[in-house]
Parts: sequence; structure tokens; C-alpha cells
Amino acid sequence: MKQITIGLVAHVDAGKTTTIESILYEAGAIRHFGRVDHQDAFLDYNEQERSRGITIYAKEARFTWHDAEVCLIDTPGHIDFSSEMERTLQVLDAAILIINGQDGVQSHTRTIWDCLQHYHIPTYVFVNKMDISYQTPAQLMADLQKECSENCIHWNQEDTWENCATINDEMLEAFVENGTIDEPSIRQAIRSRELFPVCFGSALKREGIKELIDLAVRYTEPPAAKETFGAKVFLVTEDEQGHPLTHIKMTGGTLKVKETIDEQKVDQIRLYHGTSYTAVEAVQAGMICALKGLKDTYPGQGLGSEPDSEAPVLQAYMSYQMMLPETVDPLQMMNVLEPIAREDPQLQIEYDERRHQISVRIMGEMQMQVLQKTIADQCGVTVGFQAGKVVLKETIAEPVYGVGHFEPLRHYAEVLLKIEPLPRGAGIKVDNRCPMEHLAYNWQSAIVRQLTERTQIGVLTGSALTDVKFTLLGGKANVKHTSGGDFRQATSRAVRQGLMKAQNILLEPYYQFTITVPNAVLSNVLYDLDQRGAQVDVAQSDSQMIITGTGPVRQLANYQMRLTAITKGQGTFTCTLAGYEESPDAEALIQAAEYDPESDRRHPTGSVFCTHGSSFSVPYDEVENYMHLQWDHSTSSGSYHAVRYTISEEEAKRVFSQVSGRNRSEKKIDRRPKKKIDLEAQPIRSQTVKPTCIVVDGYNQIFSWDSLRELARKDYDAARDRLIQVLVDYQAFHNYRMILVFDAYRVPGSQPHDQTLENTTIVYTRHGQTADSYIEKIVGDLQKEYNVIVASSDGLIQNSILAQGARRMSSRELEHQALRVSEQAKAYIK
Repeated sequence: MKQITIGLVAHVDAGKTTTIESILYEAGAIRHFGRVDHQDAFLDYNEQERSRGITIYAKEARFTWHDAEVCLIDTPGHIDFSSEMERTLQVLDAAILIINGQDGVQSHTRTIWDCLQHYHIPTYVFVNKMDISYQTPAQLMADLQKECSENCIHWNQEDTWENCATINDEMLEAFVENGTIDEPSIRQAIRSRELFPVCFGSALKREGIKELIDLAVRYTEPPAAKETFGAKVFLVTEDEQGHPLTHIKMTGGTLKVKETIDEQKVDQIRLYHGTSYTAVEAVQAGMICALKGLKDTYPGQGLGSEPDSEAPVLQAYMSYQMMLPETVDPLQMMNVLEPIAREDPQLQIEYDERRHQISVRIMGEMQMQVLQKTIADQCGVTVGFQAGKVVLKETIAEPVYGVGHFEPLRHYAEVLLKIEPLPRGAGIKVDNRCPMEHLAYNWQSAIVRQLTERTQIGVLTGSALTDVKFTLLGGKANVKHTSGGDFRQATSRAVRQGLMKAQNILLEPYYQFTITVPNAVLSNVLYDLDQRGAQVDVAQSDSQMIITGTGPVRQLANYQMRLTAITKGQGTFTCTLAGYEESPDAEALIQAAEYDPESDRRHPTGSVFCTHGSSFSVPYDEVENYMHLQWDHSTSSGSYHAVRYTISEEEAKRVFSQVSGRNRSEKKIDRRPKKKIDLEAQPIRSQTVKPTCIVVDGYNQIFSWDSLRELARKDYDAARDRLIQVLVDYQAFHNYRMILVFDAYRVPGSQPHDQTLENTTIVYTRHGQTADSYIEKIVGDLQKEYNVIVASSDGLIQNSILAQGARRMSSRELEHQALRVSEQAKAYIK
């Protein structure tokens, strides 16, 4: 039985909750048909949801329909809670978009459509409230095709196949030959978002509901599951005892109770249906479930082989300072707010240690009221909010290189980055071009995590950086002194050092708006919008004038009140968040921020170096003169150079006095004039970079890899073939020389032999010779021509190859890298 996950999305008041009630009732999943106005809807069980008549939190329900088990997810429709809706989109196999038959496509409907397009979600459309709509299906179809897509097709009509035939050549040929179109072609067109079937009905009267369920279940095809365990976190809640629950979508493999994820044991697996749940022993790919036992998870987090989600499209553009009673300590309040922030990361609750203030990102008045009520219910404290300020962001205009060095005593890390601008709305992208022979994979991963998981701060106003691409070019570690935290420091300093040299741009949020006013007041409204920096277009509809355009959020916040005053209550203002654009008032905003990047101790722009046992700080504009590795970007490929500097005794004493104060033995220093010493660096010496050769202990990998261990128990030869195929792909991706060794020392009469498969040499040892002894023997010879890396988790062989000057790689590290390459290759081929 196939597992599919379908989410319902809609503009507020489109009848989404009633549609869900109808679907569950028709499917036999509930016995009582609830209503929003009666406050007894099955999934709106939260007190605030029932009192306000809106959906605030995403919830799950389940039913069986023909040959499918369906998990139905209800999402908020109010724009203030659209971030909750967006998080849910990332785990859907398909979405049902509800349209109000009375109003057609509304402003927030277009925002939802853009999100569905961004996450490439197959979409069905249900036009609701047709029992009370004054518009005909033909008029509503014209509106859908204009505002959403021309490929919105009215389903189960005489001309349905004829309309579908215009979508692509394959469907046209099928229609010409057969007069109809086969199901696989329809599924493919829906999955690739070429086709959007549209149904009409009334959820309150349960008209058109069965047809909608049949359509969605019949044509929704879940994506192929991955072989290894993977899951996506889309929601974090608490159970009745206050223990955290992590709601996930399984994307690969299986998961059982008592198994561990990131060293945390899964105590219980729950399948939720409204407020009730069923505890199960295991779940498989495609299923939605809640895990009890995991801590510190967050929506958008990837588990196992699943990567973290990209930055959300919809974000709050206003930041509000929280006002607390005098008797409440802000730090104690943060203990209450942290669980709330884990459930909704988009709130971005932050504590300013310098000002002892709490700030919160909020999308609108409704979300603010819900947050106030939630805090009052949890701790009995009534909080307020000061007038909001727009959330600014920063980017750069041209590429720049950034370097960072962190070397206090007994610490060492060095990072080289390239920072490039991206188009508006692209967010943060990270590329890794650092050769593995220069920096171990675990250190590269630490740098990439710092760039992707931490917010990078700009140098104009201290606002978040966006629309840039970071490319890791290289780095350097110390075998004895480097730790993970060192690379976090060096990476942050490299970003800031690059930004200090860059041409920085200040961005501010913009609204896309629609204003309807009488003709008599049009000139007054246009003048007011012009003063607020808005760009507009004007059209006429009957006796009304329709103004569409974009403008800064800080100028148009709460504009409905201003419009009401100008038009004496006859004007309407609707808006959606359009994204960030360059601010026309950047100079004034920068001056108002009063931000000094070089005085920001939490985000330093300079680096820390060490000499003669003492560390010293170097300002950003001098860091490149002290770096141990330099990137020569005069050529397209770039190259590394090792640079060694000699620091005189005079310079060392100056540094020591800055760091430790005046030396007590200073009076013994010889004051006689000394000859001037040249402090310039010695000539640069280029390092010759050898090609890389990876030697792999084959059977050690099979017993160490999570993805092969179970397979080996059932079919040993299949596990070996699988390992060979994965490593051949890995070799082709990196173009390393690879030698894969399998020992045959227990096979009587076996002779050493090898085979070559796609530039990978596969060696089988002779009888009585282990893979370890074979590897020890060849490493010395290979060292003359290659940088040798031996992949094995055997402690004896690791120590042996280290003694010969080769590098080691654990089996788990090789598995992670090889499977990542395999997934990238599959995605590229797809």
C-alpha cells in the first residue's frame, strides 16, 4: 500500500478547515462532521484556534482510500502564520490549494502559489463555496489561468483531454491517437507541475469532495525512497508531559524504536491522528511520524542522509522589542521563550546582552496577539511590544576574497574564502573547492556548517548577510592544536575581513500592494505613495481605480489607516511581502544604526596570530600580510603558496607589551642604537602539489558502513558489488587514483590478481596475505608519486600508515563523502 502525504493550503477564510472535515468524514476517519463556527472542528483543537476561528499550527490526520494510506496535513491560512505553512511544504508529496469561489485568487493565494512553485510541489486546486458564489466556473477558471497558470484544467469535463493535449507533445500524440491520455502521462505531468487539475464544489455540503479525494490519491506518486535512513523535521511540539516531540517525514530507509539518531535514542514513535496517536515499533520511507526522545531538533533539520532545508522564502520583516514588567528578569523570560522559538524558529527570539533586551521577529498583529497569549498561559506574565522596526539585510556588489586566522596559544585554524554577490532573493549559497590534501574533510565540514547554519553579519548596520555565495578555497590546521571551535572563529573572521574590503549594499524589505480607491481621490493617493518611495501602475475597473505597485515596508506599514484617512474610508489596501531590494535611503539608515564593525567584539573583523608564545590581534587590512597560506587568484584555477615570515626581536617585544603589559625586565634591555632590521617577508616558495591516491581496505568498509552492514548479512557478494559501484562513482567525481583492496588470505590456493574498473584498481590479495599487510607494503612506494590517503577504521593499520607519512581517513568519513557524491550524481542525472 503506497504512502502519500497531502497538505491543504489556502488564503484565510477560503474554507480549508471545512474541506478537511469533509475529506475525513467521507473517508470514514471521523464520525462527527465538525464546523469552524461551532468550534468543534477535528483539527482545530487548540483553544486559541477555536476562539479565533483560524488555523495556527500544522496538524496531522490519517485515512485509507482505496490502495493508499494518506497522511493529511492541515496548514495555517492566515498570512501571519505563513512560515508554519512553508515549513510543511517541504514534506508534502502533493498539495490541495483551496480557492474561495466568492473571491477567486486573492493576494495571499499568489504568495502560496509562489511557495508551491519554489518547492516544486504537485498541486491540485479545489474551488470551494460554489453553492453561494455569484461567479461561474468559467469565470473562476479564467481567473486561475491568469493569476496562477494557464495549465489549470477543469477536470472531468467533456473537453478535459483536449485541454490536456495542449500541455506537451507526448500528451498531444496520445490524444490524437486514442482520444484520451493514459494515467502515467497524467501523473508525470502533475508531478512535474505541468498540469494542475481543478475541481469545483462545496465543502460545507460535501459536494465534489469524493471526486477531489479520488483525483489526488489516484494521480499522486510519492518520490523514490532512498536506501539509507533519512528524515526531514517539519514540526517540533510537546506532549502532554511537556516532553519534546519531533515530527518528521521519512525520506529513506527504516527507523525502529530504541535506535539512535545523532547519538540520541528514539524512545517512542507515534502516528498522530488529531490529538490521538498510535505507538508503532517502526516506520519506513514515505511515512509521517513523531519521535519522542530527541532533543534540540528544529524545523527544517535533516536527519541521517537528508540535508538541512534551505532558508525559507517567507520571513518576518519587522522586529519588535519585548516589554517586560519590572519584576521580570529578561534572562528568566528567555527560559520560557526558548521552547517557543524551537517550535517556530521564524520568530527569531534574540537576547541583547548589552542592552538586556529581548527582540522578536513577528509577521503581523495576529501573530503578536497569539504570542502574548501563549506567554501568559505558560508563565502568567503579560508582555508588550514597542513599535516595530524593519529588518534590514546586507549584501555586496562585487566578488571579494576573505581570509581569517585564529591562533591563540594552543589553538590554530586558517581559512581562505571567496565571497560573490547573487541575484536578489537567492539567500546564502556555499561551494567547497578546497582540495582534501590541503585540509581534512572534518575541518572542511566545520567551515561549511559555520557558513550555512550561522547567520553571517554585515558591516554596514550589523544586519544579516544575504544573496551571497561563499566558496571555500582552502585552509590550514595543526595536527596537535586545532579543534572544531577554531575553524568557527577563523571562518567568521574570514567573512568579516572580506566584507570590510567589499562594496557593501544595504537592503530593505518591500511590499507588493494593491489599492482600490474612488476616482475622485486618485491624485491624493498617488501623491502620498510617491512621497513614500512607491513605484505604481494605475488601471480602471468600473467606477474604481486600481493601483498596483511596490514600496518600502518601513513607509507602508499600517498604510490602511493612512488610506482610510485620505479616502474617508472608501479605500482598501492589500499587500504581500515582495522581497528585499537596495534601499534608497541607505546613508540615513546606516547613520541611524550607529554600527562600528571594528568595535563589534562578538563579530571581529581582524585575526589572531601567535609568535614567541604570545598571541596578538591584527586588524583586517593587515591580515593578508601575516597569513600562512595565500591564494593566488591571478589565474582561473588559483594556486596555493606557503609563506614564512621572520619577526624580529623588536617586533616580538612590541607585541608582548601590547598583550601582557610592560615587561618587568624591560630595564635590562640594551638601549644602545641597533641596526635597522628588514621586516619584509622572505620570498614566496611555491608548494608542489602531488596528485591524490586513496587506498581502501574493502572488507573493513563493508563491516563499518551502515548502508552495507545489513546487506552483507544477507548477501555478501551484493554488498561488495555495491561498495565497488559507490567508490567507482566517488573516484570519477574527484578524479583521484583509487586502489580498493580485498583480502583473500583465507581462500586456499588463491593468487593475487587485480582488475581495473573506470580508473579504479580492485586488488584481491593472495592466500595468507591480509589487506593490512598489502596496504602497508604499497604505501611506501606510492608516497613517492602521490599524496596517499588510507581509508580504514583498523587502529593498527592507521598507526602504521601514519608512521610512513601517509594520511588516514575513517571508514565512516569515506561513507559520508561517497554517499554524498552518489546522491549528487543521481540528482544531476535526474
